[in-house]
Amino acid sequence: MPSKKVDSERKYECHRCWVEMDKTEIEIFGPNLIIDVCPKCNGIWLDKGELDKLLKDRKLANYLTKHIGTKSKSPMICPRCAMTMDIEKADDVEVDVCLNCGGVWLDECELDRLKEKSKEGYKGDPLVKQEEIKEEKRFKARNSRLNKFLNKIKK
Repeated sequence: MPSKKVDSERKYECHRCWVEMDKTEIEIFGPNLIIDVCPKCNGIWLDKGELDKLLKDRKLANYLTKHIGTKSKSPMICPRCAMTMDIEKADDVEVDVCLNCGGVWLDECELDRLKEKSKEGYKGDPLVKQEEIKEEKRFKARNSRLNKFLNKIKK
């Protein structure tokens, strides 16, 4: 059953080709997903939480989208919020994740490759994530101290 969101949602441009992406409805258990697909390069934009639903593998989706650090290694700009994206890896599959909104960009065939990794039981390397977790903690601590200092100045 088509969703009303297809017609009402804002269209976004592919950040690789700069062409308007098409809305595509994906049938899943529960409410269908509406994803953005570039008609030129076949790249896919997934909003936060949609990778988990498409893969049906929370561990792999969380490995790629949680604890992504604060430093970007990607030249990509998020098509949703225009903020910096970061490269996250599952072995040889590199996906771009927005540091701000948590959206995910998949190049052509990357979704299929991630589904294959999921079937193989990919767990990820916790040691790889340790540095990004530390980086996030340092960032939050710095911001917390800065906010406390600025609040004192305001008073």
